[in-house]
Amino acid sequence: MDDSTVARAAAGERAAAGKLYECYHERIFRYLYYRVGDVQTAEDLTEEVFLRMMRALPGYRQGEGTFQAWLFQIARHLAIDHARKAKRRPLVALSRTLSSGSRSPEAAASSLDADILQRALQELNEAQMEVVILRIVAEMPIAEVAEAVGKSENAVKGLQRRGLEALRDVLAEWGVSYD
Repeated sequence: MDDSTVARAAAGERAAAGKLYECYHERIFRYLYYRVGDVQTAEDLTEEVFLRMMRALPGYRQGEGTFQAWLFQIARHLAIDHARKAKRRPLVALSRTLSSGSRSPEAAASSLDADILQRALQELNEAQMEVVILRIVAEMPIAEVAEAVGKSENAVKGLQRRGLEALRDVLAEWGVSYD
């Protein structure tokens, strides 16, 4: 998304705000779904992200990071707040498996059934889950993930590697294979 669209949206132009919504809605929703595990809650939180975006846009400073990272920071904070309020969610037993094969952990995470992946992600520590969702599900570049979570790029790379390894171990423990 170009900076002029963000600037026009910050100035109150509805069409520009609509373009931002169209561009980022799906990725924000997917990110939130994998964080909260419920479609309705993810939809509600996604709408809240864009409401907060509109309120905060006048204070957004272009050049101090990317707009996408800024927007995902809003989504991240909402997901954290939701998790605090919800406390602990029960883990539902797996009912199906995927075909076996050998691919990289990144490819496996991308190809897993959404429900299985969401459940498995809940088994990672918070930082690993955050990075894996932003990198694999939201398809954000490492630099933007680092900006969104407030860590160095090397820290993000390490969290991603350990998170994907832990994800592979969880799936193996559950007897889920992937191709």
